[in-house]
Amino acid sequence: MEKALLLFVSILVAGPLMAQSDLTFEALLTRAKPDPTQLRGEADLATLHRELAATGGIFREGPTIAVEAGRRVSSTGNSTDKVAQVDAPLLLAPGVRRTARHALEASTRTSLSLLKAESRQRLRMAYLEAWSTQAQLQVRESQVLATEAWLRVAQARVASGSDPAFQVDLVLGDQYRQHAELGEAHRLASEAWAHLRSFADLPLEPLSLADPGPAELPDPATPAKAFERSLLRRAVTERLAREQSQFELQQALHGARWSLRGSHASEGDETVTRFGIALRLPRSGEGRALRGEASAVRRALDREREYAILQLESRFQTALARLRTFGAVPLPLAFESALAAVDLRLREGKERPSDALLLRRQVLEAQIASIQRLRDAHALLAELEVMTLGDPS
Repeated sequence: MEKALLLFVSILVAGPLMAQSDLTFEALLTRAKPDPTQLRGEADLATLHRELAATGGIFREGPTIAVEAGRRVSSTGNSTDKVAQVDAPLLLAPGVRRTARHALEASTRTSLSLLKAESRQRLRMAYLEAWSTQAQLQVRESQVLATEAWLRVAQARVASGSDPAFQVDLVLGDQYRQHAELGEAHRLASEAWAHLRSFADLPLEPLSLADPGPAELPDPATPAKAFERSLLRRAVTERLAREQSQFELQQALHGARWSLRGSHASEGDETVTRFGIALRLPRSGEGRALRGEASAVRRALDREREYAILQLESRFQTALARLRTFGAVPLPLAFESALAAVDLRLREGKERPSDALLLRRQVLEAQIASIQRLRDAHALLAELEVMTLGDPS
């Protein structure tokens, strides 16, 4: 009996820490799948480049060329008439397009880098949650095993008259609660693994994940300086500038009305060449509606710019406040001596099973809390890293 209990204690303590040789975060990076959010961001940027490429120079869009040919029948003989026409819509705002092109090129560089960094962060957060739920599940499983052994001890003590009969009932009640907690731990671990599989090429059955190791949080003064010149801050600023310039370009395109036209025709023995301009007349109220839209959208963009910057700064200040108050972050603590002492007191009759269960629950909940604290520390570190990542340029 004593050897069995000691074995349960050693499993309980070593379980969450034995995963160090298992699947690490670096190994997960090699299995990473394309991130849907990253792919959508890249696709949106490609769409903007395609839309911008449809305009160029002083032209609103590519010229349209039409060629026609037909047979001419006359009393003097037959011939072929040929006509070539060109229509070139004008965009008399080359500066607007140039600004939009520069803003898009600058934003593309920073946005692509940020998309990769945020994709890595999402994978890291999924890994931390999956590891944490696995480690807590191991604690719950070993707790159930130990309680089954303690139940036999309680039954033996009741049978010998050392304890009243309700002590067995109390241990049984605690065992029921542990089974319920174990079922919830299984559910959380399964959901976390399924979420991790959406980011990495992993089997359906969970693999054991390695301990993330110590979390070395930086000095609060370091992130504050890095945030001011971070990739994230620049990417947000350049994205807002890109949206503003894209809107101004769309307004110029909607307001463009002039186009160049020309034709060259061969009709029998005659040739005719024409050049001219065309003006698309606005419908009633179109100009007023265009000006109203421009005013409303500009106000919205100004407010969105202000809101986005405030949200970014608030996000960073929240992370910084957590960093200042987080404190030291040890690895998940080993409670071997504490659990062994509780077990020894129970076997020696110095503690009743019900009292020993309470003591052990406090120790095990402390171990779970240490696992959660390490996960939270790494999550905070990941948040700070993506918010202070340097500009690749």
